Amino acid sequence: MGQDAFYGSLSKENIEIYQYAIENGIIDLAHMRDQVNLKKTDEALQQHTSAIWQGKNGKWYTYLSDDGKRRLIKRTSKESVLAEIEASYSAKLVKNLANLYPAWRRYKEKETSAANVYKLNWVWEKYYKDDAIIKEPIDEIRTIDLKEWFLDKIDAYNITRRQFKEMKSLLNMLLDYAVELEIVPVNVSRNIRNISYKKFRQEKTKPVGDQVYINDEESRAIEIALNQFQKTGNTAYLGICLNFTLALRIGELAALKKSDIAENTVHIQRSEVSIYEEREGKLHKKGVEIVPHTKTPRSDRELILTEVSKRFLKMIIMENAKRGFISDDLFIHSDGTRMNSYSINRALRRVNELLETSQKGNHSIRKTCLSNMNESGLLTDEEISRFAGHTQVSTTQNCYLFATKSLDKRADAYERAICGKISG
Repeated sequence: MGQDAFYGSLSKENIEIYQYAIENGIIDLAHMRDQVNLKKTDEALQQHTSAIWQGKNGKWYTYLSDDGKRRLIKRTSKESVLAEIEASYSAKLVKNLANLYPAWRRYKEKETSAANVYKLNWVWEKYYKDDAIIKEPIDEIRTIDLKEWFLDKIDAYNITRRQFKEMKSLLNMLLDYAVELEIVPVNVSRNIRNISYKKFRQEKTKPVGDQVYINDEESRAIEIALNQFQKTGNTAYLGICLNFTLALRIGELAALKKSDIAENTVHIQRSEVSIYEEREGKLHKKGVEIVPHTKTPRSDRELILTEVSKRFLKMIIMENAKRGFISDDLFIHSDGTRMNSYSINRALRRVNELLETSQKGNHSIRKTCLSNMNESGLLTDEEISRFAGHTQVSTTQNCYLFATKSLDKRADAYERAICGKISG
């Protein structure tokens, strides 16, 4: 029962009592929610007839049954097995997307992260939450019906191809989960194809000047950042300078430690990520933390330190030592606490203001560095992609490489390329 529905079931007097109890700590909502979840698990276990056991390999096992068929599941903890039993039980009660989604979300958070679920939840809220399709029995949804529903959504929301991929990706994952729970034998969403590109709203391409630092903007941005460091002692400005030579994701930059740095290389092996908590059935950003891994396995990488990189690193380490900091963290606030990505982004916004350019983020620094590497002609596409920490070379080529000079500055290059062999 949702909160609005719950209030609607109470008298005005009882609503006031209920609200008073919450506001004064008489009722602990978090505790109540835990008790509800425990009750759901207990109800599921009462229906579950198979044993739950731990194997010699330390994994936990049980059998799930549906329509007389048994399926062995293996998880790393007993809690994960119990969650799977509860999800299976909940899904069997009402086999529709509305019921499946909460169980899938808990499962997905265990499988990936709360940050990933937060992004996916936004898609659910926008396209699915209030739509009639989520109340339809999953096993009655046909491919043709679903394709027509997608086409209607494309028209109703005037969405781009990228937005459609986000919307469809969530349904793909939900119905994959339904297949795993043996609610349906196949995922009909994955059969949807051949939607013409003409159906989608064409995304406006950002001007190059809004995506990378062009012409002399890079050197001016570094000069401004160095001046700001001299005024404030804030090493976030040196981090901006450093990243023009390393092309790190902002979470990778914020997570750097002195112990990552060797004589001629730096090891990128961890990242800062957002953490979330669930309140009133919704995920809310709670803060950040450092995790001992990067975005993908390919992102764990050793990068060459140029002489310029070494100079900026030396300045950061010397500033920390001057302030008496002994922490292994590279970026540290004046009070000795670790500096997070928000602080570096805030410094970058100030640099952009003083540069009098559009507000470019850390991603623009990343693109600028990679584009410079490409324009040099000295490195292969594979080397640049590995430096970026991309899984696919095509990602680097298609999304990160730009001309770092404005069109008027490249007129001579076009002249030579087009007319070099044409005689007057």
